[in-house]
Amino acid sequence: MKKLIVCAAVFAAFAAAGESKDASAPAHRNMPEAVLKKTGGIVERKGQGKVVIVNCQERIAEPLIKERTERLARLLKCAFEVRKGAWEMSAPNAADANIAIYIVDDPKLPMSLVAAESGWGVVNAVGLESGERFSRQLTRVFALTAGAMCSINIHSPMQPVSKVEDLDKLLSDNIMRDMIDSIRHNMKARGITQNTVSSYLRACEQGWAPAPTNDYQKAIWEKVHAIPTEPIKIKPETKKVKE
Repeated sequence: MKKLIVCAAVFAAFAAAGESKDASAPAHRNMPEAVLKKTGGIVERKGQGKVVIVNCQERIAEPLIKERTERLARLLKCAFEVRKGAWEMSAPNAADANIAIYIVDDPKLPMSLVAAESGWGVVNAVGLESGERFSRQLTRVFALTAGAMCSINIHSPMQPVSKVEDLDKLLSDNIMRDMIDSIRHNMKARGITQNTVSSYLRACEQGWAPAPTNDYQKAIWEKVHAIPTEPIKIKPETKKVKE
């Protein structure tokens, strides 16, 4: 029963850490003191690399772009950023982006352009004034760029689309379970890794914990990093002599 309570408290803290904006701060909310003493709270290590959503137009409101981008970041547990910029076919990649998705407004272009090998995609905002249309198309272009070419889930946005009106028939703008492995595999190959959420104790044992910020963490840090004061005694192996 005691272990069950500890696990429940740690699970609640993990959820709180996922919502925390301070990546190094332990999640103390709703954690009993006994659990804090045992685990040191929850800490998060930021992953490497990032996806940059480059807004090159005015048709789609920026708050809508940011809202959808934040949902993708929470789902995939890695860094996403929205910024203003411009897109040119000759030099599309944002300088510090591992993957870049450009949102443009150009009636001369198709609904989307994807160069998965180069790590960039383009969403054409023409006809996407509806928030649902835009959100579904952004998911589609991101998924295609990140290597999820299809999904067998009928709710997936990766259904056949040939014109903007077809987006209205899609049942969801979410990335489905059968898409996630492909996306994470390709993102990792492009240098994007997930954030890691763990207890302070486990982070110390794995060697990536930040410096302690309270007495609970200090005690755990000192215990994990303590140098043995006495040599380890190993009993010599003895062999039985046959008579």
